[in-house]
Amino acid sequence: MTVEILNAYERRARLVPGVLAIVPLIVLFAVLGLRQISGVSYVLGILAVAGVGPVLIVGAVRNFGKAVEKRLWESWGGPPTTVWLRLGAQTKSAAQRESWRKAVEAVSGVSLLSLEAECQDAAGANDAIGRAIERVRKKTRDKEKFELLFFENRNYGYERNVYGVRWAARGISLLSGFTLVGYMVWVAPLVDRPQVSAANLLGLALCLVCLFGWFILPSKNRVKDAADRYANELLHAAVTLQEESEAPDQNASAAS
Repeated sequence: MTVEILNAYERRARLVPGVLAIVPLIVLFAVLGLRQISGVSYVLGILAVAGVGPVLIVGAVRNFGKAVEKRLWESWGGPPTTVWLRLGAQTKSAAQRESWRKAVEAVSGVSLLSLEAECQDAAGANDAIGRAIERVRKKTRDKEKFELLFFENRNYGYERNVYGVRWAARGISLLSGFTLVGYMVWVAPLVDRPQVSAANLLGLALCLVCLFGWFILPSKNRVKDAADRYANELLHAAVTLQEESEAPDQNASAAS
């Protein structure tokens, strides 16, 4: 598996956050000239040609993202789609929720629980909504037909994964910066190289910029906003599918 065969979702939502996280390591390798060592260059070449590097990055980022997603859902009271379809939850528009519920039931074939049943069995209500939403998702995988839905899904995956890898990325930035400082203070004099050089200072500055960025950019609010946009688009896609399925029946009735 190589970068070329990673799909658009994986490249944007998983590979990009992973590459951003290891930028300080790339800077460190460049500044210290580690790539010039034959063994290191050989290993890096194999990883690049075989596609192992991208696969490892994508897999690790996905795990970080899924782990943080569970904690975020707990803090939100569940996935946005589940929260928005619950009858016992607060809503800005009861009419909109009812429209979404009817569409999800029609498209998925799963009956959602009534308010009384939901109060008696909250876990069962959430399970029914979850199964229904999963069926809707499977019916909206056409990227051309549901282009905006795909875009919002990819954007949510990116924001979630950036938030998920933030601590690992901060650690990489910090460790890379300390390594450069240690090199300048102790190693450079031993190998007869300048302790302070443009390359060393630029590398250290880039590590600090990355560290600062990883403390500023990832946030729960950004993930929540992206999740809400995706949920909204998914539920509207369910309405679209419902209307399309009802259109032939309406045309047949009109013709008769």
